[in-house]
Amino acid sequence: MPPSRFAAFAIALPLYRAFEYRIDDSEAVVAGTRYRLPFGQGTRTGVLLSVSDSTDYAAERIKPIEARLDQRPVLSEHMLALAKWMSEYYLQPTGEVIFQCLPSYLRGSRVYQSLRVKRWQLVDSDADVIDELQSRSPRQFEIGLALLRQPGGMTAAQLKQINPNWHAVVRAMESKQLLRWEWVDAAVNPVIASELPRLSDEQSAILGQIEPRLRHFAVHLLDGITGSGKTEIYLRLIQARLADGLQVIYLVPEIGLTNQLIDRVRQRFGDCFATSHSSLTEYQRYRAWDRFRRGEVRIMLGTRSTLFSQCERLGMIIIDEEHDHSYRQQDGVRYHARDVAIKRAQMLDIPIVLGSATASLESIANCERDTWFHYRIDHRPTRYPPPPIQLIDVRNSRFEFGCAAPTLARIESHLAQSGQVLIYLNRRGFAPVVMCHECGWQSQCRNCDARLTLHQSLQTLLCHHCGFNQAIPETCPDCGHDEIRHYGIGTEQLEQGLRSRYPDTPVLRVDRDVISSRDALKARLQQLQSGESCILIGTQMIAKGHDYPAITLSVVLDADQALFSASYRASESLVQTLFQVSGRSGRGDRVGEAIVQTRFTEHPLMQALQRQGYREIAADLLQERRLLGFPPCARAVIFRADALELKQALVKLEEIKTLLGQARHFERLASVGPIPALMTRRIGRYRAQLCLLSADFQALRSVLSQAMPAIQEIASSPRVSWNVDVDAYDL
Repeated sequence: MPPSRFAAFAIALPLYRAFEYRIDDSEAVVAGTRYRLPFGQGTRTGVLLSVSDSTDYAAERIKPIEARLDQRPVLSEHMLALAKWMSEYYLQPTGEVIFQCLPSYLRGSRVYQSLRVKRWQLVDSDADVIDELQSRSPRQFEIGLALLRQPGGMTAAQLKQINPNWHAVVRAMESKQLLRWEWVDAAVNPVIASELPRLSDEQSAILGQIEPRLRHFAVHLLDGITGSGKTEIYLRLIQARLADGLQVIYLVPEIGLTNQLIDRVRQRFGDCFATSHSSLTEYQRYRAWDRFRRGEVRIMLGTRSTLFSQCERLGMIIIDEEHDHSYRQQDGVRYHARDVAIKRAQMLDIPIVLGSATASLESIANCERDTWFHYRIDHRPTRYPPPPIQLIDVRNSRFEFGCAAPTLARIESHLAQSGQVLIYLNRRGFAPVVMCHECGWQSQCRNCDARLTLHQSLQTLLCHHCGFNQAIPETCPDCGHDEIRHYGIGTEQLEQGLRSRYPDTPVLRVDRDVISSRDALKARLQQLQSGESCILIGTQMIAKGHDYPAITLSVVLDADQALFSASYRASESLVQTLFQVSGRSGRGDRVGEAIVQTRFTEHPLMQALQRQGYREIAADLLQERRLLGFPPCARAVIFRADALELKQALVKLEEIKTLLGQARHFERLASVGPIPALMTRRIGRYRAQLCLLSADFQALRSVLSQAMPAIQEIASSPRVSWNVDVDAYDL
């Protein structure tokens, strides 16, 4: 009997440790392979990390594994190293990070099977053998004749085109030993379009600078105005990498941005790509992951988690709209896909290309340090530049469904000229406030510190944080008065008002209430592609990335709410949104226009929007962050706790702060808290936070490395739990 070996496994639990099991068989074991393991009264799936001939524990107490699930590792050595870095940098449990790197289809105990393609061939290519089938079995003759004409064999998809019921026919031919099959890796080779768009002088110059640097790690930031042709540069760089026999990962922040991009990638490279995003099933995403891993497809296109796609010859990573907060995962394993992608590119010594018309302050700061290559694109290849932002003063104005008279006049002018109009309102539902006109009662969520939003089409009041809903009351719950009114406006009310005012004009609404998938969004936006006059209204889903040349007017309603937000990032987010929305117009052969409704035309930020471009405003915001000592000029780490009672959460954070305070150099950090979170009660639990800030990153990491081993021993429970957020997006 071979001697026992002891293996360390990662299990997807919020615990900062590996789990040891005994392996009694003598076969070779490789890190990254999944096993079924006994755990408590049941079983768990674990990923093998390492194997040793000795153990620090009593050998007889270590349980043996139950079964090996994979014949080959599902995680490569590189992906395990990346997961280890993520765990150490973001202070996240190793097991949870490792399983984050797997497609959700493989996070359980499903046996990994490579989705290779079967290809059937004739055992004997003698035509006489096939001719004998013609009278005895016409269906077998039909398939045999097709295979005779295809000496390389045929796949199931090809056989189905010949006979929809091909399975039974092929089985019969196999039993007669007329056919044989084998697994093949059906690589889809790129088919480069013969006619490529003409490049502008700026695009050509940038490509000329990047292409010589494609063989080694470097971060390239494409800082181009909206509509400046960044996507064309991405596609040319992809073409160069494919020509070298390499593969590419291409990230976008929202599934809505993949529709047009998929069409452009297919037109340029054929079907040599796969997509992965939340609208696909687990199996569909697993299939895309497997095809990319085997090299069947050369381009992997998708949202945040697509970053963890594996392949042997990754040659470049592209992140479009790199500023977008969707790249930040806020729950579960907390990480920023942009930053992890940069680390992955560095580990593999490959280039990474970031692009945005409104680059994040983090990226701008890195360019100022000369650690990244920075390329500016200041002109559109089309006739007209992005329109300047015009402010419409709506003080003392009368509104119709949220639109002031001057706004409606501009909408009507553009519709009369057969233009398309985009209206951005980042508030879904019918109205955000429902209250009693007599006593001031407001509809509040019973689980969160938030108001319920009126959704008239559903005849319900809905919480956008926890999903709690209730019927619209006929009388006030407090005073019994029947004067219940709604205030404010959402996209649902805006859509109704515009449909009523412009009955002959199509009005398209795009928000999470009406769009449930990428296909639904594609169908909704079909009208825009036709170029016919219409009005598009929506939330963040329409604010970025889309390219519809017929849009001539962009309108932003109710931008003022961000001017007085408690978030230090509010100004940055507002400016990015306004420039992104305004940049949707004027991309075709007609000049565009962009207007913003505001009651605060004299506000410094609103004045800056009229006088300066995004880069100038971003430089001022970055200087403001330096003076305040906020990211990206400092690093932020937040410990959060949530509990059934606020006191429990605060006590848990005090315990953590005490351990942090025992570390050397803690006095060099700025700490805030423990204090209640901005939204203290959410989904029935009370939340508090403890924030650490420091411009000295080494001091911050030193304190964390000293304190975290003890902090990690603090258990979470259903009554009170805690987590840590490194490089927190908001304070």
